[in-house]
Amino acid sequence: MGDCMTADTQIEKLTDILGSNLVALLQYHTGDETRLLAVCNHIDFTTLRSIKPLKEVPLVMTKEELTDGVDVFPIEFLNIKQHYKVLHGEDCLADITISKKHLRHQLEFEFRSKLIHLREEYLQFKGKDLEHLILAAVPTLMSILGAMIYLKDLRNDWTDAEELFRIVADGYGIDTQVLEDIYGIKHKTAKMSKDKEQYIEHIIRILSDIGEIIDELEVNK
Repeated sequence: MGDCMTADTQIEKLTDILGSNLVALLQYHTGDETRLLAVCNHIDFTTLRSIKPLKEVPLVMTKEELTDGVDVFPIEFLNIKQHYKVLHGEDCLADITISKKHLRHQLEFEFRSKLIHLREEYLQFKGKDLEHLILAAVPTLMSILGAMIYLKDLRNDWTDAEELFRIVADGYGIDTQVLEDIYGIKHKTAKMSKDKEQYIEHIIRILSDIGEIIDELEVNK
């Protein structure tokens, strides 16, 4: 009941602050987080300054940015569209479609860039920092894995992370066990059973494998 009251209070505060400038307030899930998206008619510095004191600061964008940004950030918008509900105002996402061509392009970029950054960070980090690097790898991949499911029209009825990993593994013919293991370690349901170097090695391998698969995947729309 406390969470519900907090959410209602947050909605009231945002609608009071933004007034007629607020087109819609949406709630969406990303990884293990629940976030708010405030869609406005316009956003200037005064708008930003007015919502900055709030305890839970929403993602803010204009209705125009929402429409025009779909082709630029298809992964982010797909994740929002798949896991959202309207708390206030109009359903701005109802008519938005995600281009698989743009999605494939961003996916390839994401995997290639994550692979390059992981190599670089591995060379810089040691000891405890290496453990942080391992545990930080999976949360950033969750929305990307969801996009991979959409790209190949795989089963989309998964209810937990473990099932998500298995659908991607079966659909793309890759071994996602290391990602599932790290997810368990991060959420305290498992412990590190391998040397840290091995985890890094396996993450690098899977990022490289997926990058090549996405690169060769053909989509028409």
